[in-house]
Amino acid sequence: MPPGRPARKAAVSDSLAVDLALFAVVLMWASTFPLFKLAWRSLDPVAFTAVRFAAMVVFSMGLLATARSRVRLERRDVPLVVASGLTGYFLYQMAFILGLARTSALASSVLVATHPIFSVLLTWALGKERPCRIEVAGVVVGFLGVAVFLGFWDAFAGARPGDLLSLGAAASFGAYGVITRPLAVRYPSRELMAYTLGVGGVLIVVTGIPAVLHQDWRAVGGSAWLILLYAAVFPVYVAYALWNWAIRRRGVARTVVFGFLTPVLAGTLAVVGLGESFHPRQVAGGLMVVAGLILTRLRAGRGRAAPGEPLPEQVEPRATDPVKR
Repeated sequence: MPPGRPARKAAVSDSLAVDLALFAVVLMWASTFPLFKLAWRSLDPVAFTAVRFAAMVVFSMGLLATARSRVRLERRDVPLVVASGLTGYFLYQMAFILGLARTSALASSVLVATHPIFSVLLTWALGKERPCRIEVAGVVVGFLGVAVFLGFWDAFAGARPGDLLSLGAAASFGAYGVITRPLAVRYPSRELMAYTLGVGGVLIVVTGIPAVLHQDWRAVGGSAWLILLYAAVFPVYVAYALWNWAIRRRGVARTVVFGFLTPVLAGTLAVVGLGESFHPRQVAGGLMVVAGLILTRLRAGRGRAAPGEPLPEQVEPRATDPVKR
């Protein structure tokens, strides 16, 4: 065997492992849209989310308590942690679940995927970065895609309340990416997740108490319980462990492009699994949204992280958005 062949085979095997890991991450994220819709047939969305986040808060605090060493929260970072918890957990999750419950999984997946565009807009508004032509083009194309998808030329006739709530969720999560970025430089993901969950996650649980008490838990089927367990573990901890591992192997710019598959795969699962229908206009709008997202990310491909994305020095095991779904 030629001396260079084992090394090439190992490189190909490693590349395939990274690709499979990233596809598994995208599948976990995309599956939440149709799976949540299935679970909510017997389980109130707010009760579902409250129980899910109660488990996540306990698990996150348990990890922090058992850690041999930890990074203490500095007083100067308290306002940022509160803002991060409010935007990334409470506001995002409430708008996401209420929006998904009131629109199709296809529409929600496409509209929530626009959150990087809102990160770019907020970064410009705060004067943190000057807009470049490619990013401006990405924002324009992305929002034109949203307009086409929703049929805004009919004076919002085609837009449902759930569509607007899903856009609100995207805006909240876009703000979260910008707010959390400096925190991700100073704190490991374990501490950052525990601190921000302590704000936003607890608020979700408190807000959901009436729904939990009103829910007829005897009517909840086994499949709904399995989806709830899956939602508390896989789209969060397992997905981000694989995501960060892939970033360390391949780099930020070549990893984030897989995220563009999420709305495409989620829409496909919604059509196939839930029997949702779609209009050719929605396909065209969805493709425009994905094109806009790619354009806003081209800056990362030139060596600079896009707004809301981890910096190159952050990829060791830190992530700017640990609970996306």
